[in-house]
Amino acid sequence: MSLKRIVISGSPGGGKTSIVRELALKGYPIFEEYSRILIQQGQAEGKRNAFLADPLLFSDRLFEFRKAQFYHTAEPIPVTSTHVVFYDRGIHDIYAYLKAIGRHTPDWKTKVALFQYDLVFLVEPWEEIYQQDEQRLETFEQAQGYFPYIESAYKSNHKVVVVPKDSIVSRVSFIESYIQTFFV
Repeated sequence: MSLKRIVISGSPGGGKTSIVRELALKGYPIFEEYSRILIQQGQAEGKRNAFLADPLLFSDRLFEFRKAQFYHTAEPIPVTSTHVVFYDRGIHDIYAYLKAIGRHTPDWKTKVALFQYDLVFLVEPWEEIYQQDEQRLETFEQAQGYFPYIESAYKSNHKVVVVPKDSIVSRVSFIESYIQTFFV
């Protein structure tokens, strides 16, 4: 069986990173979100929000890193018996965020369309668990506004499944059950 690339994406603060971390604890290979590192670097340079300060530069840097993740150039991926790897956000998120702020271009749409994941799980906005922090600067309403763009970016050419709002354990169980039946 070939390696299956699975994205966990969706609204900021919807619980995706917690899901990805739980999947890692269960032994699945994962690629962590890179935007937070870029945001921290921007803050060290005096930019409160590096993405909004220079969306195209931020997106270019993020694209190069996510492209390396896609091609597994960071380090070899240990293949588990399930032959899947999970990504905390994927390349298409870049286009979605640019579109949400009106900075998308046809070139960006073409660039991200070159990459295809095998399955995408989305988490919807969830106010009860949403928390702002040093890198998540959006209000809940602003974070909520990104979701339709993310959903649209993936639905155009991917199988997309919305993860129910539930405990982390239940959400991970849902994902595991789905991939066991999807990839048979």
